[in-house]
Amino acid sequence: MKRLLIILLGAAVCFTSCERDLAEQFKDPSKVDPPTGNLFAGMFTGMVYEWKLYVKDYGEYWWENDGNTLSNYAQINHRYITSRYAWYSDYGDLVNENGFYSTDNGAMSHFNAHYTRMKEWAIMRDGIEQLTGSAKDEVQVFFQLATVMKDVWALRCVDLFNKIPYFDAMKGNQGVLYPKYDDPKEIYISVLNDFKDIAATLKDNYNKMSADGKSLFVKQDIALKGNVDQWVQYVNALRLQYAIKLAGVDEATAKPHIAEALGNLPTSDLAFPTYTTDNGGGGGTWLRGVYERSFVHFMPDLLMRNMNFADSSYNEGGVDDPRLPVLIMPTKYGDYRSVSMNADSNAKYYNAGDTYYTAADNIDAALSMNGKSEYSIVTFAMNAPNFPAVMITLAEVDLLKAEVAIKGYATTDKTAADYIKDAVVHSCNFWYNINDLNRTFRPDKPALHPVKSTSDIETYSNKVRTKFVAQTGVENQMEVLMQQKYIHLNISNQYELFAELRRTRHPLLDPFVFNGVVMKPCPERIKYPSTELQTNQEEFLKVGADNNYTTPIFWVPAAKKGVSYYR
Repeated sequence: MKRLLIILLGAAVCFTSCERDLAEQFKDPSKVDPPTGNLFAGMFTGMVYEWKLYVKDYGEYWWENDGNTLSNYAQINHRYITSRYAWYSDYGDLVNENGFYSTDNGAMSHFNAHYTRMKEWAIMRDGIEQLTGSAKDEVQVFFQLATVMKDVWALRCVDLFNKIPYFDAMKGNQGVLYPKYDDPKEIYISVLNDFKDIAATLKDNYNKMSADGKSLFVKQDIALKGNVDQWVQYVNALRLQYAIKLAGVDEATAKPHIAEALGNLPTSDLAFPTYTTDNGGGGGTWLRGVYERSFVHFMPDLLMRNMNFADSSYNEGGVDDPRLPVLIMPTKYGDYRSVSMNADSNAKYYNAGDTYYTAADNIDAALSMNGKSEYSIVTFAMNAPNFPAVMITLAEVDLLKAEVAIKGYATTDKTAADYIKDAVVHSCNFWYNINDLNRTFRPDKPALHPVKSTSDIETYSNKVRTKFVAQTGVENQMEVLMQQKYIHLNISNQYELFAELRRTRHPLLDPFVFNGVVMKPCPERIKYPSTELQTNQEEFLKVGADNNYTTPIFWVPAAKKGVSYYR
């Protein structure tokens, strides 16, 4: 308990420091009893910077990475498991919570956070209803973008929980204190229609703003600096992302959204600074969770076998994935070795001396002691001042377009194979840029600061393209696509990968073996926070039968339900 209190206190201090850095650069007009336009602007900035939305949260990441939660079951990262961890004998138990589980502080925290941290949207909604004419024109853009943020968080919650309160939520001032849980498909359709309307009208509403209003927007938009064209592209990317998920169960409704969104998508990675100056596991962002949970951030076989091919060393010239040395650290042997999901076979290596340094605070100790490869301390754990808050990346957009082409949801300007190639190139550029942001950290370790080779990236991206072309059938093609999505998003976006794994049943995972027992658990969702039973009991009991880890999210196609995630 004492250790937990220290951790929580440290998170509070780091968050306060981070807020101070932000406040010094972007003044909050809502603090000085401003005119309505400035009030909307201040609330908009606050919503952009709400942690868990774009700036990932230290606490949730810390709790979601102890070896028995979603990122580990999705095999994004894992412990170096042997029989010394006796509790893994229950790894396959999804019913009694002896294996997979969620906590109030981890992914489960998104449920309550959605309603409490997006509450400014309801204030803006009520306020804009009282405005007309030029007064409304000055704030419409702020409200529309607040709607985007509120809606994207709602869809993330659907992806985790399935049914959530939506249509009657955030109406406490209207007397609705106990909102019902809504049909998740109807929530998706409503949000997609929001995105459609906002993408179509945002630029026109921006043009209605006065010169002072536009100037205020530029100042308060800490994400995209008032670039309304990029905001439209971002909304279209969201529309594409979530319409593809809907398409598996309602293709007719999803297809028009997909076709329209394809016409104007991001042309660059959309991200912004996190306004924190702390390093060494500090800052309170998710990277502090990586720092403190380094012993759970080993690279599973699933990712390694799709990046490293000829032998355990890194082979340049496009033989091995150019992202390998920026995402993963070498072992004490100077090569790259992943952890197996077979705890019994791990024991042979662990007992022979392939152990590891248990923290991320000493790069020399990690490089000299680690017998297996962890996620790069340079790129992740010690990169807190530099790692941006990511909205969406070009590689993600490429992979979305590839799925559209694979499944014939709309006409595309390239083949799926070409989009896959583009995704590899854009992903390599993204991760080399992230690693390069931390180039001043231990420059005496060149292996941790690899130099990007454009020719190697070109060769390797063509290699992946060739692999994709060789596949027959949609499922084999989706396996290659999801392998690339896993490599690109990795630990930086575990929730989206967990959603995509459940939706597509790709990439195929490795069975878990412990003391001779083969386990293939398939968690389908996480449970609601326990507070719902106290605060919204009547409505919560109506969905109580689904409050388990085995009820699929609505977007799982009928043909996929009951299909194992495993090889």
